[in-house]
This record gives sequence, structure tokens and C-alpha cells, in this order.
Amino acid sequence: MKDVALVSKLAAQLYTYLGLGWRWTVSFWRLVAFSTLLMPGFIQMVVFYFLSPRVLRSVPYGLEARNRLDIYLPRKEWRRQGARPTVIFITGGAWTIGYKAWGALLARRLSQRGVLVFCLDYRNFPQGNALDMLCDVNTGIAWVLRNAAAFGGDGESFHLVGQSAGGQLGALALMMQVHQVQVQQPQVGAFPAWDPALIRGFVGVSGAYNLYALADHLHRRGLYRHLFEAIHSLEGKPKLRELSPTYQMRKLGAAVASRLPPILILHGTADKSVPMEIAVEFVAALREAGSPARLKLYKERTHTRPVVEDPMRGGRDELMDDVLSMVLGAECHNRQMPMLPSALIDLASWVCPF
Repeated sequence: MKDVALVSKLAAQLYTYLGLGWRWTVSFWRLVAFSTLLMPGFIQMVVFYFLSPRVLRSVPYGLEARNRLDIYLPRKEWRRQGARPTVIFITGGAWTIGYKAWGALLARRLSQRGVLVFCLDYRNFPQGNALDMLCDVNTGIAWVLRNAAAFGGDGESFHLVGQSAGGQLGALALMMQVHQVQVQQPQVGAFPAWDPALIRGFVGVSGAYNLYALADHLHRRGLYRHLFEAIHSLEGKPKLRELSPTYQMRKLGAAVASRLPPILILHGTADKSVPMEIAVEFVAALREAGSPARLKLYKERTHTRPVVEDPMRGGRDELMDDVLSMVLGAECHNRQMPMLPSALIDLASWVCPF
């Protein structure tokens, strides 16, 4: 309940930045409709989240108010087989409405397949700016690397997964940690330090890798430029390029690319929040620097469909298969039972603001 109260308070503060702009208002009510249509599925997840003994909620990883994470333990039959591969998941939420429980659908399914999953919470704006978010993400990753073994994690198999804003934060944190090790000097966005060599792979899902290119696009969609620049400011000045993984990769080049783990970038071709060109450009920058990054485009998938609608629809969960294949190093194909009728999910997708 404390988490709910805090998020509600911050949402009220955020409203003062958004004001009564019509784009934001329309997006808000479309989000309400989207959530209402999918509510039967969300209720199933709420029951699992609060009642399953395999979910350890709000475990502290640092001293800040939102330095909490959720842990999804694999089923006992998996744990009896030995230490489990570990995924550190960084949720999205437009840097303003992110919450650790947003990763519950993917985390539940990965844990059912024997993966130990940690879902990080972190300060959102206006509680913190982008540098505060990076500090929280780095603190959370460092905590997991130190403590995963206590929950049955394999110290030789850590994978970082970030979705949307979490993709930008995760990619940037990883790159700056690698750069910090390379030059042996403190780097902005790499505090506290952790060993990037422990990360065996990075998966970015619908990630916002070029903030500079996204600023006008997101302004037209209701995330207004003054708010976007306030979020991504350092010492009071907007730093959209400096906080963009694409620009950093071009700047840091082969010295950092050669030390990065395998990278898989997943993106929907119908993503209206973060156009697929952002992912294509990031992968091109990685490859130009020497990283053998892989890109997979999901045909006709929107920003939310791989992480919300598709898992609820049942059948093949392509995102889960791709993440699991990356983690296990072998091709995986899984089919899931539907959580909701397809017609209801189609209607929700139609009204979704993302």
C-alpha cells in the first residue's frame, strides 16, 4: 500500500507538468479504456502477484524510496536442478509511470521455464531525473549481481532486459559501465560501479535509444518537450544526445563495442510510441562500432503488444521465446493458454495510446 500511495502522489505532481494539454488528456483516457478492457487479465496477474509464494515483493536494494525489486522464483522442480540463469528486468513507463510490477507477465512466464527474474523499480520523474534513474538502475543491478546466488541464481548467467524507457536506461548503464572499466575513471551514468563482464547478454524491447530524435515525435503524442527535457537534464540543462545510447555508441566506438556482451534488439514495426527506425539506427551504430548486435522486427506489433496483449492472447509468446532463447543459448518455442478472448484484446489494442 505504501508503494501505491507513493505512486499516486507522484502522479499528482506529474500532472502539474502536463497541465491540461489535449493530447495528454486524450492519451490518458485511451489508457483508461485500454486498462479497463484488459482488466480481467490484469486481475489474474494481481492474484498471482500478491498470492504466489514464488513472488518476493518489494525487496530493498538501496536507500532511496523506490529502491525496491520483485523476485520471481522458478518452480521447485527447476530449483532442484541447480543454480538458475538470471534475468534483470528494467521496466518502461515513459520515465514517468514505470513500476516494477509492469514486468510481471514476462517474469511469470520466464520463471515457469526455470529462469530467476528480478524486476527493478526506480525513481520516476518528478521524483528524480534521468541521472537519478540511472543511479537507481545501477544500484539495482549491482545488488542483483551480489545477491542472486542467495535466491538460487547462477553467477555465470546474468542477462539484462529493458523495455521502452528501461531499454534506454539499461543500454546506457551497460555502455557507461564498460567505458568506465576501459578508461579507469568515473563516468556519468555509471555510479555505483558494477562489473559489466558479468552480463552475458542484453535484450532491448521497444527501446528509446535516441532521445534527440524522439523529442518532437513524443511531443506530438503528448509527452511535451518541456517535460521531456526536464526529465533528461543534467545540471539543469537538457542532455538528450548525451543520454542516448545511439549517440554514446557512435562516440565511444570500437573500444566499448568490443567489450559489450551479445545484444538482441526487438521492436514492433507498428510501434507508434518509439518508431522502429530508432531500433534500426541503434543496431546500425552498434554494428558500425564492431558489435555483432542482432535486430528482430515484430511485424505489425505495437509498443505494448509484445509485452501485454500477445501474452494475454495465448498461443505462441514470441517475446518470451526470444528472451528465453537468448538466456538459454538455444532456440525455444512455447505455447500459452489464453487469458482473455481475442476480440477483447483486439479492441484494447485499437484504443491503446502507445
